[in-house]
Amino acid sequence: MRVTTNSTLRTYRGSLAKATLNQYNAMNLVLSDGRLFNSFADSPARATESYRLHSAYAKNQTQQETNSTMISKFEQAHSSMQQISDQYNKALEQAMKAQNSPTGGALKELGTTLKGVAQSMVHTLNVKYGDKYVFAGADGDNAPFELTDDGELLYRGINVNDISDDETVMAANGLTPEEIAAVKEMLNENVYVDIGLGFSLDGNQEVIPSTAFDSCISGLKIMGYGTDDEGTPNNMISIISQLGEIYSKADEDGNLPAADKETADKLFGKMSESFTNFNTQRGTITSRAEFLDSNETRLVETGDNLTEQFTSIDKTDMADALTTFAYAQYTYNAALRVGNQVLSQSFIDYMS
Repeated sequence: MRVTTNSTLRTYRGSLAKATLNQYNAMNLVLSDGRLFNSFADSPARATESYRLHSAYAKNQTQQETNSTMISKFEQAHSSMQQISDQYNKALEQAMKAQNSPTGGALKELGTTLKGVAQSMVHTLNVKYGDKYVFAGADGDNAPFELTDDGELLYRGINVNDISDDETVMAANGLTPEEIAAVKEMLNENVYVDIGLGFSLDGNQEVIPSTAFDSCISGLKIMGYGTDDEGTPNNMISIISQLGEIYSKADEDGNLPAADKETADKLFGKMSESFTNFNTQRGTITSRAEFLDSNETRLVETGDNLTEQFTSIDKTDMADALTTFAYAQYTYNAALRVGNQVLSQSFIDYMS
């Protein structure tokens, strides 16, 4: 077989071009972001899996942000409930003094203090997180509580003492059918958010509760509503407010009419019960907040795992890339040295 210098040079130039290209590609892989492909056509299988993982990662990041927002909201709720607890203790102290029959105008002053504490509780419960009211249930755009001038506590415009789980009782309390319907909705409302629990809808396009987190915090359920069999309010603020109203009616000697004194005794006796119910609700809020904390840990771990997965698919290992570059550079330099051996033309080339 005849091997000429020109054919050798052509072969050499082809090999040198290939070595140069390999070195260039290896160098770009090291100097660039290390991506193994830049379009779907480069690697369809890798691109498909990469898209799936990046989509899951983006969803995970959104869920982490939502979970973090919920944590902050429940932290605000917990802080406000601690303030309510402190305010209750202050009210209890004042009520105990009032029950010991103070003389002169002291009882009226204690009544004024109690009304002030009740109003402070309302301000505490009307706290916002961001631009939403924390304890307003599903209606975060409007302040949930209002204490009227005559001491009645309203939740979203309805007297809490008139609210009941029994529609017949609410009708007897004077609520209209529209108000009764509104109360039923308030007592059963939910605000579901996706925090990575497998958010799904049922056949009626309703959220499946087990796949989402209910972010609704109802001040109505926390503080209590309705009255007992004797007509005494179950709501802590109503109790304190009514005690304040009664004590404020005392004469200059600190005396109350017998009927008012009997009502005050009932209200005072109900204070500790209302606080026990409040603490039960606070425990529920704390439990939900703890769940959010543990869920945040899970979401972060999932996000880190997804990052590792799509990184292994999208990018090369830098140690391997450096090794490949070093080998490509060695091959290129070797090709240059071999070129020195084939540059002189042979005698056969002169004869052709």
